[in-house]
Amino acid sequence: MEQKTDRLTSVQVQAFLVLSILAGLTALFFTFANPSGAGSAKIGAYSVSRWLLGFGTAALTAGFAGMLVSDKRTNGAVTSRINNFLCSGNRAYFVFLALIFGLFLSLWAFKFSWLFIPRNLRPQILWAAVVFLSAAGIILFTFRGTFKADNVVEKYRLFPKLSSLSGKQKISLCVLCLIGIIYIIVLLPSNISGSRDWDDFRHYGGDEYVVYPILQNVANTGNSYSEWLYHHYIHEDYHYGYPFYAVSWLVLQPIHLFIGADYIQRIDLTLPTLRTMVSVVPMMLGCLILVYMTTRFSNPFVSAAVYLFLLTAPGSLQNNQGFWHPDGLNLFFVCAGLCFLQRDRLRFGRNFYLCAFFVGLSAATRLFGFFFFLAVFVSLLCGVISKRLDIKKAVVKGMLFILVMFGTILWSSPFMFRADARRNMAAILTEKAGEMSTGYDSDFTDMKNDYRPGWNAWYPAFEDHFTEMFCFFFLLFSLVTACFIGRDRWTFCVIALWWVVVAVYLIWFIAVKSTQYVLPVMLPLMSCMFALPRALSVLKNKRVQIGAWFLSAGIFAVQLVINLIKIAPRFQ
Repeated sequence: MEQKTDRLTSVQVQAFLVLSILAGLTALFFTFANPSGAGSAKIGAYSVSRWLLGFGTAALTAGFAGMLVSDKRTNGAVTSRINNFLCSGNRAYFVFLALIFGLFLSLWAFKFSWLFIPRNLRPQILWAAVVFLSAAGIILFTFRGTFKADNVVEKYRLFPKLSSLSGKQKISLCVLCLIGIIYIIVLLPSNISGSRDWDDFRHYGGDEYVVYPILQNVANTGNSYSEWLYHHYIHEDYHYGYPFYAVSWLVLQPIHLFIGADYIQRIDLTLPTLRTMVSVVPMMLGCLILVYMTTRFSNPFVSAAVYLFLLTAPGSLQNNQGFWHPDGLNLFFVCAGLCFLQRDRLRFGRNFYLCAFFVGLSAATRLFGFFFFLAVFVSLLCGVISKRLDIKKAVVKGMLFILVMFGTILWSSPFMFRADARRNMAAILTEKAGEMSTGYDSDFTDMKNDYRPGWNAWYPAFEDHFTEMFCFFFLLFSLVTACFIGRDRWTFCVIALWWVVVAVYLIWFIAVKSTQYVLPVMLPLMSCMFALPRALSVLKNKRVQIGAWFLSAGIFAVQLVINLIKIAPRFQ
């Protein structure tokens, strides 16, 4: 029996067009419902921009009306052309996704019409939302059978399924989750410390005490909706990007629900929550991604060893003990970007653009996302060399990557739509860039002349907080070797392309040695602890393989003991 193909009917298309026409006429009515101000009125009672908006609305409405008349007169010719387009490949699914994106964009624009989008656009924004919603609903209803038969949700899923993991991989994941839970519990006393009351916070808070008032401003409800929007999105201090404050505000909402409007004053509850959920948990997730990339969870013992190696580094502990900061969140975004670029494997599909999304979040949070340029450029170059892309397609793919990245930055940083906020941000970032390159003028504790760039100034910082030099150069050797030998060469190439850019920038252009700045540099490198034996596993020489495992395990054990000795005083 021949399977029936899902297709739109003329009744559905015509109903959609009628609804769009009615919504357009309603938008047109409200466009001219209130006259422009006396200073703006140029033609009659309305401004020129209002007339142009009205004519545009009328023209689009007339376009919908023309399609309706044409479909009726030609017995469904318009419907037939729409079906011919939608029924080719999986276009219906991608059109559905585009309509959902348009719907969310419309709702986003309507929300911010009380802040920076002209309020006169509200009728058109709502009209667009009605069009996107109705079109998406019709396509989903009509093509649901096709979506199910073609298994498009599974075919184009964004994240891997847990069921796709092997038995050993599932065991590894369970072990790592258990380690993570224990890690949070062990750090809990440190993350409660200094949060007893405001005097305690003032004495021990450090950077947190400077940043917390900004979060208080973000949480300020104001006296009106527009005032709440201003406080919530125009945070007026741009040393850290808005995603940091957005996530911080979000994780406090359960406390808000149970405590009430004064929740932001309860630092005995908010500070431990912020330290755990914004610093510790994102870093743990970032490290989990790195462990998966470099070990594939193929061996529970190796995966657990690398995970502990990353989490117990002195620099990691310094970030995770009583320190609410955006660097754990930024590390997660960086690691997610690396993972999706690796998963793409030069196919330049959805994983490539998911990488762009997380790169944008990292850039919006801590500017680190901009250091992905070499990894992305080399990916496109490899696509051209391998003839997966021609030069024209490579340029288009690169431009789309940049578009998604900057679109994510704008979406996650709504303050950038205001000129005054952009100027304030530029001034702050310019001042901060000067401090990073020369050091803090008001700091008289720089007795070792640490405020200078260069390898001689930086390698003690690496040794103090992450690895000794013997381990550092072994990790570099392992990473480079794994880029040329083994089954996961592309994985390690992605890590290496990221590492070389951010390491060069940090070592030769930054003078301030704050430990958290080093996290996106050293943790991806440290995740390559067992990259050498994994790379050499393709060789037939068993002695070489065993020797690589013993060498890696020995260096790992020595460095782990050194790190444990360094971090022991933190728990006394």
